[in-house]
Order: sequence, then structure tokens, then C-alpha cells
Amino acid sequence: MTHLAVLVKQQTMPTRNDILFIRSLRDRNTRHMERKFVVEGHKCVAEALESGWPIHGLFCTEASACPDLWNAEAVQSKEMDRMSAFKTAPGILAVVGMPDESVPSPEAWSLDDASVPFGLAVDGLSDPGNLGTLLRTADWFGVKGIWVSRQTVDVFNAKAIQASMGAVFRVATWRVDLPELAVQLAKSSAEVFGLDMDGDALWSLEGAPSVGRKWCAIVGSESHGLSKAVRDACEQRLRIPGAGGSESLNASMAGGIVLSDWSRRTRSL
Repeated sequence: MTHLAVLVKQQTMPTRNDILFIRSLRDRNTRHMERKFVVEGHKCVAEALESGWPIHGLFCTEASACPDLWNAEAVQSKEMDRMSAFKTAPGILAVVGMPDESVPSPEAWSLDDASVPFGLAVDGLSDPGNLGTLLRTADWFGVKGIWVSRQTVDVFNAKAIQASMGAVFRVATWRVDLPELAVQLAKSSAEVFGLDMDGDALWSLEGAPSVGRKWCAIVGSESHGLSKAVRDACEQRLRIPGAGGSESLNASMAGGIVLSDWSRRTRSL
């Protein structure tokens, strides 16, 4: 199969096999086997180019107004439609190499980088838009990476990348065994809070993290919340008090509220 880096250098039109290869990256297993994923849209592609991550192919349509300095391969709209994962193709598409998958130890996170005293983990999130929005929110509050359970949707899913608005290139995602991570974090002196409807109110005295310790909030899935194993491993459970009739919050919204409250408690942004 044609190597996409060579394809761009030669400035040739994408072959049928090239298009089929890009389409195959919609599959999670193929993405991770090839260590490549697809990024679409002007904003996200610009972030990919600035990130320094390897670019294995860059394509644009004439109508997309792609900057000349990007040196993208010009393709027809019908070709872009075939490569794109979206119903309406944005018109700019890049094939990007995945970063190293190494996971920092809980001890390193809990002891280093005093400027970011809190962390975020995700348990079983199935909606890629929610995961992407959580990445974008974590990026806003200065979180350098989030832990995700093995049951959580792939961060390199096209919709997750789109929702992250480029944050995927600044916020690392570490796929781990979450119950085991919660235990390790607690052993390394970090407090672990699970978001749960039966927990203590976030802004109550009981919901306040301890001074001088790092904390991690674990957000559960949209429909089932935290898994039993993760809930049991959490040092404390927190809920976000509400006054309306909705039975629950969107997972990305809940994570954002917690990060906002913890940021207010610990520093002035």
C-alpha cells in the first residue's frame, strides 16, 4: 500500500488504495495497529501541524482555502467526500502519527508540577463528543493529561478530535486500569474523588479537597455512571447539587464544573 508521506512529497493525486487506507483509519483497531489517525477541518489540522506530531498526508479541496505554506495535496471534492468521516466534509484532512503511549507514574503526577494540583479520569465514557469536550475543558484549566479506562471511547475517534478543537494535541490521554490507578494514586498521597449522585455535595465542607494534597476526579459514563470497581476504589464520592428537574448532568459538563470549582479553590486564573 502506498506510504502517504511519499504520496505528499511526489504531489500525486491519491490512488484508490490511498483513499481506502484513509477510510480504514475510521476503525479503532486499524488506527492503533498503524499508529495513525485522521484529523479534519482547518482549526484541528492547524493544531496538528503546530504540534510537531508526524504528518503522513495532507489534503485539501480548492474551496477549503487551505494556506499555500501547508503544501497540501489538492483533491477534488468527491475524493475528499470519500476520505472524510463526516457527512459534510470540512475540505481539509490530515493523516497524523500517534504519539508515544507511555503513562507517567501516579507518584510523578502527585508529587510534581505544583501549578496543576488536580487531575481528571474518565470511566467508560462512550460518546466521543463528550470525551473531546472534556479534553478541551481540561486544556483550559491547565491539565496536562487525563486517564481513561479501557472501556472508554478512543480519543483518536474523528468526532472526539473534532470536539476537542485541537486540545488532543496538548492534553495527553493515558489508557489504564482505573480501579488500580485509584489505589495507586491514594498510595502516592493523592485524593481520589468519584462523581456520584450519592456523594457529598461538591461545595460542602466534606467536598473540599485537603490543602497540600493533589486530587483526581473520576467522571463516569453517560448512562451508568461509575463502575462498581471504580466506585469502591475511590476515597470519596462527590455530587454536583442541582435545583432543577433534570436527573443528571452531561459527563463533560460535570467534569468542567469540578475543574472550575477546584481551580477556584486553589488558584486565581
